[in-house]
Amino acid sequence: MKRIVALTTVLALVLGAGLYAVAQQPYQLTPMDEAKRDRAVSVAGGRYHVLPATLETTQWGWLDPKEKPKLAINSGDTVAVETMMHAHNAIQPGTTMDDLVKLRLANPGGGPHSVTGPIYVNGAEPGDVMEVRIKKIVPKAFGTNFHLPGKQFPAVGLLAPEFPDGFVRYFYLDWEKRQAEFKPGVVIDLQPFPGILAVGVDPNEPAAKAGPAIKDAKGRTSTLRPWKNSSNMDLNELQEGTTLFVPIFLKGGLIWVGDAHCRQGNGEVNLTGLECAFREIVIQPIVRKDMKLEWPRMENTTHWVMMGFDESLDEAMKIATRETVKFLTEQKMVPMSRDEAYALTSMVGDCRVTQVVDIRKGIHCMIPKSIFVKK
Repeated sequence: MKRIVALTTVLALVLGAGLYAVAQQPYQLTPMDEAKRDRAVSVAGGRYHVLPATLETTQWGWLDPKEKPKLAINSGDTVAVETMMHAHNAIQPGTTMDDLVKLRLANPGGGPHSVTGPIYVNGAEPGDVMEVRIKKIVPKAFGTNFHLPGKQFPAVGLLAPEFPDGFVRYFYLDWEKRQAEFKPGVVIDLQPFPGILAVGVDPNEPAAKAGPAIKDAKGRTSTLRPWKNSSNMDLNELQEGTTLFVPIFLKGGLIWVGDAHCRQGNGEVNLTGLECAFREIVIQPIVRKDMKLEWPRMENTTHWVMMGFDESLDEAMKIATRETVKFLTEQKMVPMSRDEAYALTSMVGDCRVTQVVDIRKGIHCMIPKSIFVKK
């Protein structure tokens, strides 16, 4: 009997030691292709999808109309999208200026941006409008601002030749306080928005007037410039709670999200804002077959916002102004002539410089909703 008890004790000790050893090992999930996993659940009014940012679901610096969609959703579904920092997450705290220069040269003609997508929206056709509601934005824990050496990149940044050596700084993003410390005594309030919330490329986008070619030999379109598909707009008004309206050029719409900013001034003069990445940006795309647009528009609780992009800031201003006049003549609240709309734009339109560093410059004109009163 004693031998049985002793043997049982030994077995228990061995088994216990084995279980303890197993417990100390990291739990290993069965490998799976994250790019193929659509983490969708049913919710009121549609389905809720999750699209993680992986090397399979993101592209660096290019929008490729031949890129296989990472999700297929219905109009009205909701998607929580994760984004990466620039250059497929190669930019991290500690990345040096020499590293940044090498990354810039490693992707000739392409933008620095990491974009997650594309997302195919069932029923979206060329000529329709994609309404995209931004429901929520949660950034990751760090951000950066940098400008490249002006002596090597004299056209990258508004005053590049005046800053020959380059600059880079990293910041902790305190999302609980919605703040980042620029340096002791200077605190920045966080106002996150996507610099790129784009649909598939415009096949008729004009050739480059300056800078590298629009497309590469593979037929991909660079993310460097803004255009009608709302690529690289860098519009700092496009925050949580806003709605973007953008013309659709390709079947399925093909939505990409990236170039996350956690703060940016109008102009973005040194090349970058407070660049960051999003743990999630929750969007709700809706296909609008009752609308026709040539250029993107945006709406928040207080304003309608019309946009224009061109290598010439004057031309960008003209485009945004024409779009504003067009909006006012087509709105149904108070009928007005084109002359009246032009005059009203001149009196209450707040036209701002979106950015001046993306080769094509941007202007956005804001019309306050408060001017329309109930009769």
